[in-house]
Amino acid sequence: MTSMEGDIVNRVRRLPKPSNSSTALQPLFEAVSNSLHAIEDRFHENAIGKGRVYLDITNLGDHQSLKIVISDNGIGIDDTRFKAFCTTDTDFKGAAGKGIGRLLWLDAFELIEVASVYQHDGELRKRTFVFRLQRTDQISVETIETVSGTETGTAITFTGIREPYRGTFPVQRAVVIRHFGSHFLADFIMKRSPNIELTINADAGTSFPEAITALLIEDRGTSDIQSELYGDLTLANFICKKIASASFDGSHQLHYVANGRTVLTRKIDGLLGIGTFAVEGANVYHGCISGEYLDERVNQERTNFNFGEDILEAIAKECATAARGGALKAEIDEFDEERLVDLGHFLHEYPSFKFEAPDALLRRVPRNAIKFEQFAQALIPTRIRRDNDRREAMQSIISTISSSATMPANFAESVRQAADEVKAEEQRQLTEYIMRRKLVLDVLGVLINRLRQTDAGKDDYQLESTLHQFICPMKLRGDDPSKVEAADHDLWIIDERLAFTRYFASDVQLSQIIADSKNPDRTDLLIFDKIHGLGLKGEEPLSRIILVEFKKPGRKTYEENYSPLNQVSRYLSEIVSGNIENYEGARVRITSDCVCYCYVIADIVGALDVHTGGWKTTANGRGRWIELSGKYRGSIEIIEWRDLIKDARMRNAAFLHAAGVAVDKSIP
Repeated sequence: MTSMEGDIVNRVRRLPKPSNSSTALQPLFEAVSNSLHAIEDRFHENAIGKGRVYLDITNLGDHQSLKIVISDNGIGIDDTRFKAFCTTDTDFKGAAGKGIGRLLWLDAFELIEVASVYQHDGELRKRTFVFRLQRTDQISVETIETVSGTETGTAITFTGIREPYRGTFPVQRAVVIRHFGSHFLADFIMKRSPNIELTINADAGTSFPEAITALLIEDRGTSDIQSELYGDLTLANFICKKIASASFDGSHQLHYVANGRTVLTRKIDGLLGIGTFAVEGANVYHGCISGEYLDERVNQERTNFNFGEDILEAIAKECATAARGGALKAEIDEFDEERLVDLGHFLHEYPSFKFEAPDALLRRVPRNAIKFEQFAQALIPTRIRRDNDRREAMQSIISTISSSATMPANFAESVRQAADEVKAEEQRQLTEYIMRRKLVLDVLGVLINRLRQTDAGKDDYQLESTLHQFICPMKLRGDDPSKVEAADHDLWIIDERLAFTRYFASDVQLSQIIADSKNPDRTDLLIFDKIHGLGLKGEEPLSRIILVEFKKPGRKTYEENYSPLNQVSRYLSEIVSGNIENYEGARVRITSDCVCYCYVIADIVGALDVHTGGWKTTANGRGRWIELSGKYRGSIEIIEWRDLIKDARMRNAAFLHAAGVAVDKSIP
């Protein structure tokens, strides 16, 4: 029996414990790596063609009876190699070996049995022993015998899973195959591995590297990277089928290789700035980076490097730059052309961002930005800085003019340039605003046509409220400071002066608007803005208000005693000579001779046509209006939905012309 040097039990106890199925398979990966090294030692340059590794797993899912046999036709464990096996932290393999793999076996498996055939003085010998985790005699039941009729090689049998690994060791065949292929992917796609046959629970075996190389589309060669910080690095570039990244986070992968083995894999989607490519996004990129810097800094378990994520990220950036300018240049150029088209569409929809040429703006956004939201997020800081610079320039001009100092020689040019920049920015902002308004009118037109086709009935109120809600949110007051965002509206559709009003009540009971009122009636819209043409700011008392009622497009039937005049008069009886109470607690008195502009938005058909048949017609010959009389001043006007939309379109077309945007002269 043989004891290994050092306190093996405490050494194994201090090893990192697995946190997932991939790290739980690390002892298995170490055993396979040893087989690959043994094959290289025997066959040298012929290792790939002549080497063979067999990996057979039975009872997967049963921690106690799990059995894994790894066999190879390598050089075997001769006396020199056996001595190295019995010594922790051996340097027998040079930089490629850390002497820690077999300690991971002890940490993971209950029983380890080794049988190895090797050459000794011209004859074949077979060494067998049992390897256990204990303080002494870790290597026991040792035998050496002379054999014949076979070849050199080693078979290692692992039986039973120890406690630290039971919670994370995979129990599904597909998981084992996926992690195995992922761990050795760099070796497989770089064609540096002999044949490995993996069989699980007697199912059909999986052959590597064929299972991985079948995913390889194209070998794009290697790129030499001379890094100031990390020395000479070599990047191997491969184009693979998308499924090659199924086990990884992200699409494009960078494999960090040390001493011929993959240590870490990181996605580099954002650094490459390209999605999956080729037909229907079928292909992805895999790069394998290696170099002396990585070889010297891999940890003992070959699961990580002795440096932080910042260095991994820095190396990834250098690799991505090399791939973008070399192996992936054609795909990157095509992708950027498509992005430029997408950016053009974005600038058409949001002209306020068009402060530079599209190709210049494309350089300001992340390489993988393809969505409108991504473009906007990247360009907003630049737009803000430009706005600040413009304000500072204008302030400098004002200060210069206000001072008694002599005007600079180029002052006129500075003023002209600043004025041009302000004008250009205003034009961009105006264009974006009116294009949004055009979209609103387009949607509203479709909505009106759809509602006209809906049968009248008990759902009339709901249908009317659909239009109401589209033009102005319901059941709120615009002067409620807690509802500023919710109070966004499109009242400009009714009257351009209302574009920015905040003084309105939408579908709110009169008792909540008029002080001392108990009337539960709701006006569709009561607008009492004191700024935009409806009374001077600070005017007291209020002498102008607007009332708006919405009726479903195409509605023909109304209650028998319904009349727009009666409905409006009922509202005015509560409003006129009352007091509007705002959210600041102040009251604004409404004069008894307040002028009331009342609008009913409806189609003049059916009963409404009958009830208003004696009214005057509007200038276009389609609408109707009547002057209020008696104790009320003002008028009631019925505006048909089509006229409302048409008039709004004409006003918006005037804005489009002012912004220098081409206008479709046929207004529907």
